[in-house]
Amino acid sequence: MSRSGFGDDPRNGGILSGLRVVECGEGISAAFGAKLMADLGADVIKVEDPAGDILRHRGPFAPDEKPDPEYSGLFLHLNANKRGITLDLTAPSSKAAFDRLLSSADILIHNVHPADHLIRGLDGATLSKKFPSLITVGISPFGDSGPRRNWKAYPLNIENAGGMAFLAPGASEYPDLPPLRAFGDQADYQGGLHACFAALAMYLNRLSGGAPSSIDVSQQECIAAMLEMNLMHFTYAGRETSRLGKRVIGPWLLSECRDGHAFVACAEEPQWQRMVELMGNPEWTHEELFKDRIARGANSDALNLFMREWMASWNKEELFHAGQAKRIPFAKVNTMSDICADAQLNHRAYFFELDHPGREKVRVPGAPSRYGVDQLITRTPAPRLGQHNDEVLGTNANGARKFSASSTSSSGSLPLARIRILDFTWAWAGPFATLQMAHMGAEVLRIESERRVCITRAIPPFADDVPGPNRAGYFNQYNQGKRSITLNLADPAGLQVAYDLVPHCDVVIENFAGGVANKMGLGYEKLRQLRPDIVMLSMSGYGQDGPYRGYLGYGPPAAALSGFFFTTGYRGMAPMELGTSYMDPNAGIFGAIAVMNALIHRKKTGQGQYIDQSQLETAVQLIAEGLLQYQITGKEPERVGNHHPIMSPHNTYKAAGDSDKWVSIAVANDNEWRALCSVMGRAELAHDSRFSTPLARKQNEDDLDSIISEWTRTRDRWQVAEDLQRAGVAAFPSMSNKDLASDEHLRERGYLVRLHHPEVGQRTHVGIPWTLDGKPCRVTSPAPVRGADTNAVLSKLLGYSREKIEQLRKVGALG
Repeated sequence: MSRSGFGDDPRNGGILSGLRVVECGEGISAAFGAKLMADLGADVIKVEDPAGDILRHRGPFAPDEKPDPEYSGLFLHLNANKRGITLDLTAPSSKAAFDRLLSSADILIHNVHPADHLIRGLDGATLSKKFPSLITVGISPFGDSGPRRNWKAYPLNIENAGGMAFLAPGASEYPDLPPLRAFGDQADYQGGLHACFAALAMYLNRLSGGAPSSIDVSQQECIAAMLEMNLMHFTYAGRETSRLGKRVIGPWLLSECRDGHAFVACAEEPQWQRMVELMGNPEWTHEELFKDRIARGANSDALNLFMREWMASWNKEELFHAGQAKRIPFAKVNTMSDICADAQLNHRAYFFELDHPGREKVRVPGAPSRYGVDQLITRTPAPRLGQHNDEVLGTNANGARKFSASSTSSSGSLPLARIRILDFTWAWAGPFATLQMAHMGAEVLRIESERRVCITRAIPPFADDVPGPNRAGYFNQYNQGKRSITLNLADPAGLQVAYDLVPHCDVVIENFAGGVANKMGLGYEKLRQLRPDIVMLSMSGYGQDGPYRGYLGYGPPAAALSGFFFTTGYRGMAPMELGTSYMDPNAGIFGAIAVMNALIHRKKTGQGQYIDQSQLETAVQLIAEGLLQYQITGKEPERVGNHHPIMSPHNTYKAAGDSDKWVSIAVANDNEWRALCSVMGRAELAHDSRFSTPLARKQNEDDLDSIISEWTRTRDRWQVAEDLQRAGVAAFPSMSNKDLASDEHLRERGYLVRLHHPEVGQRTHVGIPWTLDGKPCRVTSPAPVRGADTNAVLSKLLGYSREKIEQLRKVGALG
């Protein structure tokens, strides 16, 4: 039977089967967020303007063929498993058809700029009144409120606005070179990921009788939430961080091998001791200069001379495996060719084969998480422009969604208010996942140990530079809104407390290395005996099977292995690091999405499940454009600094002021180019044959950058940005941690958080990168003092007596 307003979905299966999604806009962010749902069985209708999505013109295209909008590799990847229609949302004649679609949809996800919401009928408040059962998710550069709501920005500008670019490349030795964007449009991917998570959390809430909401996702805030401990270096210790200078600890090194590059970072002292053993215990390693990780960081110039000489004698593959065999976090810097041939990814059958019209199939990133229930769907290729117009628009709208709130629901409660998480994670990736769920109202019980303190409690910055486990800004940022329980899981009595907690929890999350949870007695088979419908997520570096199963995995090694170091860098220079451990929070938001999918499945079926997530596989999700370029064109992506495949100018330029003030400028079309020329007082450049077309500007990009740099270097970065924004040109300063901490737009949107912490007082943290129904979402509580909630949880939730708790503490089970 036809589903009115949507027509028949030709696919079947998937854990999101039955979910109906409408996607609007163009580019990556909304398409990627909707793709994550389509790949699990959601019926996604992609609404394009009659001229088509801009991604249809981006490629990559085969070099021997004329670019065809139906053959664009990135469009085909991001829009597989969807159906597509064309509607001009600015035309009154399209309103009725669009209303029919929305009346039978569960979720609308779009990235239409706030300035165009009204003319396109996408105002969230209006849609909520018109379609009470619809969840609306809008993605925009700066959100749909605040003084910069109408500012224009492309991913380059957003990475600078969110502080990510200012930190890259990490430990740079090139102060005259600009802050550096990561390969690909990462601000768009993160906007899509956060929108997907928020939409699914709201959908789960609606399935439980909660009221839908209009969700506003700010890409600037998504990026600012992923800066590791950098913001807290300023708000806790008054230090302004940048990409320049040395790493705090050592060794932390990206270096040349015989056949490429490899990366190593020893965050813990035992890793260094094993490194010394691998190097043959050379005499220099015992010098006072290298006595501990902080000393090695301070003396990294000397350390790196020795390390580079030693690493240059290895092949990168051999060094990777030899180091990992000794539990040292080495990684090879993979090319796209390396990724396609990677033993771990192929063992886990990670890649999907993508239909490419007129060519052989190409391999693209597959599922970012492995679910314990059948997630297979009948895969379909991306739609041709307007392919499903008759099928979708020809249906009658007599199947509108109906909604009535449950009598037990509270209009003021957050979407996950009835969900409890048992959190065994540590470091950054896992805590970032549980932080997202805390932001949506889940009760998160963070299990800690006094015997093995979380590394984020043990490294700077500390409040006022006074060390202490409750004074660490890194921990206090990513554990807001959680509760802390201390357990000694190596003690049978402590492990039993964990077992007693499981029946009271909906979700268990851990991020140990592959197989470690089972060895600890915390495997899924054991936990499901305690609660049959439990959802368990294991977040490891490489997954629970395969040749890398037990290897150490952090964010930087994942960036090396996933191709980001290889593709990121200035033109003509060696591969470079990203400025943060970006793949950690990226894995975290993917993990939060996976949990939402599993909880939705449980709500519909009553079944719990086990989810196996590999950090490497979530990282490769974001490098798809590079993989497509390699396979379709036969060439590895070049490192091009801040330049873009088709846009020009597209760079970050020196501004007036001290030596590290920069402003990003990006131009997508001729109108924006003419506006830029006018603001610069160089109207004649618009007619200069070197720059008169987009192709000409790309071919003469170096000359263009020189002209713009000459103009910006005598002007204040904010004045440049404001003048260009008034003319409709995307521009934004490159923001430091100090800039972000005092940003008026972020403050007005309620994004900057200042809650009272019992040991550090009020410190500024970043908050929640989305709003609900036009209102800021508030962090409920500061990060917990270690073990602060042990007694309360054990007594109130488990019913333990005071005597039992004291006895457990006396025998060391609660430490």
